[in-house]
Amino acid sequence: MAAGQDAGMHADLSAMFDLSGRTAIVTGGSRGLGRAMALGFAKAGANVVIASRKLESCQAVVAEVEALGGAGLAVATRMQEPDDVAALVAATVERFGGISIVVNNAATVLDRPLDGVEPATFAGAFGTNLLAPMLLVQAARPHLAASGHGAVLNIISIAADRATPDRYYYPPVKAALAQVTRSMARDLAGEGIRVNAISPGTFRTDMVTKAFDDRTLDAVARSTPLGRIGDPDELVGPALLLCSDAGSFVTGEVLTVDAGATA
Repeated sequence: MAAGQDAGMHADLSAMFDLSGRTAIVTGGSRGLGRAMALGFAKAGANVVIASRKLESCQAVVAEVEALGGAGLAVATRMQEPDDVAALVAATVERFGGISIVVNNAATVLDRPLDGVEPATFAGAFGTNLLAPMLLVQAARPHLAASGHGAVLNIISIAADRATPDRYYYPPVKAALAQVTRSMARDLAGEGIRVNAISPGTFRTDMVTKAFDDRTLDAVARSTPLGRIGDPDELVGPALLLCSDAGSFVTGEVLTVDAGATA
């Protein structure tokens, strides 16, 4: 193979992960895995819209995006409110002209044992973790289709596939989101929109470190084949694969990223 041909192949490989000119909405993008993905997408050239409940937290991540030379927009959004979701989509389109990528990362970890299940909290957990992603894709659908590069990424959890005693909100709703991912993939494929999910294991985020002490986290780390828990930046590569042209032939899949914990 000639040197010029080899260089051309490498140039094409780099372009596969390039998000220049595309716009991504990242819900729950103000911290943890959402922030990591937002900054990773910005480094890949995307315009990034940060959606979360607190405007100030969203603005802080937008400042980081801009420090990288990217363009960002902060939109305070209560994801379980249809009017807020519609406003998020409208603000994104007004600022950037369209939507190419939706990352449904916002979630509540509210949970209850069986004896503690009650209608109001159950509805709240399912509203934020399941209904909200569907509402956002519903609102963004025509823009995703028009982009020519439409990609939806739902963030679920390895808890969705494991027995989890005394947890009757979070694992079941994440399992439901995995099924919704597959159904959306079938429904939207004809419009050129790919829909996939990532099922993360344990990552060192604020949410995790507040919920578990160091001893528990050390035990979790030792239980994985790689012997550690993840850094949020380690989710960026898998997310880029599924949201860029590198994953153009992938839809309806749930990619597990968990240091081998479920192997």
